Amino acid sequence: MQLVPATGKGRPLITAYGAGGFRFGLETGDVRLEGSVLILADSPSAWGPLTMTDLMAGTLADHVAPILALKGEIEFLLLGTGPDLVPPPSGLRNLLKGAGIGLELMATPAACRTYNHLATEGRHFAVAMLPVT
Repeated sequence: MQLVPATGKGRPLITAYGAGGFRFGLETGDVRLEGSVLILADSPSAWGPLTMTDLMAGTLADHVAPILALKGEIEFLLLGTGPDLVPPPSGLRNLLKGAGIGLELMATPAACRTYNHLATEGRHFAVAMLPVT
């Protein structure tokens, strides 16, 4: 799915998603990342789990460690759960709450649109999104 370009106040914006990956508009040009993505501050990178089952089956603390490291710097984690809204893994809310980080959960298509909107507002948050195929 193509998204309308906008200015992200220095943050990378998602210009398209689908087919198992995400395309970002960066000052250095467009970049496509395959699989799941994690956006911390202004930098999108690959993220390990590809499905909510992978996230639940793996070591949850390891998957969210980079997010927890931003304690005091971010307000919340925006988690895109893939093509459908799926409940978060057991313990995720408690891990984040312990670090003073909120959790906003939605299907990845909605998370992409929400991310772009919040990025243009200059909000301080992290994003973890599972791909849509």
